Amino acid sequence: MAHSKPLLIPWLKSSIDSQRYPGVHWTNPEQTEFCIPWKHALRQDSSNEDVLIFKAWAEVSGNGRAQGDASVWKRNFRSALRAKGFKMVSDNKNDAANPHKVYRWPEESASGARSSSGSQEQEDANVLNGYNPQGVRCVCVCVCVCVCVCVSESPGSQDILQECLRGLNISPGAEGTTGFQPPTEQQQLQNQLVIGAHPLPGQQQDPVMFEGAARETGLPEQPARPAGGGAAEGAGYGDVQQAAQFLETVNQTRDGDHFKTHFRVAVFYRGVKVSEQEVPNEAGLRLVYRPDLNDAVLDHETGLSIVSLPRPVGILDQTQASLTQRILDNLGSLDVGMSQHVIYGQRRGEVKAYWSFSKFDSSRQPSEISKLNPEPLYQVKDFIRGLMDFFDGKESPPSSMFFCLGEKWPDPENRPWERKLIMVEVVPTSMELLKNAAVECGASSLRSVELQMSLEEMMDLY
Repeated sequence: MAHSKPLLIPWLKSSIDSQRYPGVHWTNPEQTEFCIPWKHALRQDSSNEDVLIFKAWAEVSGNGRAQGDASVWKRNFRSALRAKGFKMVSDNKNDAANPHKVYRWPEESASGARSSSGSQEQEDANVLNGYNPQGVRCVCVCVCVCVCVCVSESPGSQDILQECLRGLNISPGAEGTTGFQPPTEQQQLQNQLVIGAHPLPGQQQDPVMFEGAARETGLPEQPARPAGGGAAEGAGYGDVQQAAQFLETVNQTRDGDHFKTHFRVAVFYRGVKVSEQEVPNEAGLRLVYRPDLNDAVLDHETGLSIVSLPRPVGILDQTQASLTQRILDNLGSLDVGMSQHVIYGQRRGEVKAYWSFSKFDSSRQPSEISKLNPEPLYQVKDFIRGLMDFFDGKESPPSSMFFCLGEKWPDPENRPWERKLIMVEVVPTSMELLKNAAVECGASSLRSVELQMSLEEMMDLY
């Protein structure tokens, strides 16, 4: 490499030690965790000092020039931290008085944070100079001219991948920041978000209520399947293709800062599926018992689609049939909706409702749906965070919610879900789409800088 771009780890240690950047400091005596100011640019109290650390890295990593604006500098800095193995341990970017994040130094470089970063520097320098102890592979791709897309099997060479992406003109700096313009955080603090007429912390105002909820939304119907099957042993061009394909699927589920989804509803009587339908309404649905209602209809007052549970016909056990009918007659309704990136639940009626992410939940701790106010159940940002954790080798995030009507769930005595009279599964189809695509591609195939940046951007928006 011809330029003299510094290595992130020694540069960052020196920058923290220098105390030249306001708000950037160690947070523990061992110097393994540090604080970075993280103030939104649209806040009324924002200033140039809030982005000095991001601008400094943009300058030293860009041959003396900080390309793009402050949001691009921050995004590139965050991606560089992630690529080097830094872990965020505290996210306080919405703190009214002191918006900041706390990161932990990567374990393999912890000694470098306390003393010197010689071994890390030598390792990275070897990669930059062409020595390749961990199998960095380069695949040449013809895009008008022949460029080199480097794919690494180790986090240490992610900077090379970012350089190659910049060469292809698809790096974050080349894209700019046009599009979403979020409200100021001051406004978010002053205006609590609402579901219906009730405030729900962490959202924006105005619930999703619209008449054309059942229109075509452009959501893909099938999970994107990667060419060549699941995850490979090593990283190669096929992995780049899979990551790009998954990123395309991610983009199909969003419209600016809006997460698009339908809902699929499956009803089980004593473990037997008796109905299933897809509800093409991003606002959500209201479960009722109206045997005359064959298909979902839009409730213009709430914006929800009304979905009826079926009659308990064909049940041979008369006791089961009688108890099921009694629950249905007293159901009232159960709302499962989405408002500003939060899936919420609220029951209306005499029959209590309980829920969990799994029909195999053995926690023995029933979780009741509130009757008084809409209750947040699942935030889109938590699902996105779960996807990112999956890429790091953890379990995949849930994409279904199970509601038990008239009986406690999870069961205090650990009785199986098949014993429950009425169980309803609600699936946000876009979450299912992304989860299936991630599992099929394989976690090791989706460690793409561009994909990570896109998901992190969604985390900030949602």
